[in-house]
Amino acid sequence: MTIDYTTHLICAPELPDAAQVLLFHVKPGQHVEADTLLLTLLLSDQEWPILAPDAGQIASLMVEYGDFVTTGDLLLQMEIIEKPTGSTWLVEPELAVNEPSAAEAPAAAQPQAATSTLQVQPAAATLAAKLGLDLSRLPTGETIDEDAVLEFARQELKKLAKLRQILS
Repeated sequence: MTIDYTTHLICAPELPDAAQVLLFHVKPGQHVEADTLLLTLLLSDQEWPILAPDAGQIASLMVEYGDFVTTGDLLLQMEIIEKPTGSTWLVEPELAVNEPSAAEAPAAAQPQAATSTLQVQPAAATLAAKLGLDLSRLPTGETIDEDAVLEFARQELKKLAKLRQILS
């Protein structure tokens, strides 16, 4: 049996203002259990602990000691072991879709709206993490590929340029 991993992007929680990266409690490649202290942020002399959502391995740190972060900024990536769901997985290139078998599907089940889930190709997730982009701000329902990430980055840069122009 092969073990499947899911990349989790660990982001800064809702913060009232920018916080500074104070301490790292883990390093890339390290295995951690759920609720392990990953890093500590400092805001107005108050420490904000960032905990692991589940057991897994630290893939990469996306911030450095002393960096300032705000709500939703990407802090690190974790590889978390997927738990078996009992469903059959159909694998297409760069995309996994959970398809229940006919025996598992209720006879009168209503189809779920395709717009409730964000589907991201692994290469696109890696690129977004490297660029520090919050993909949750993209529309759901379509698979997000590297081209979509690059277009999103361009749009964000245009917004930033307009904001800088307004503030100058």
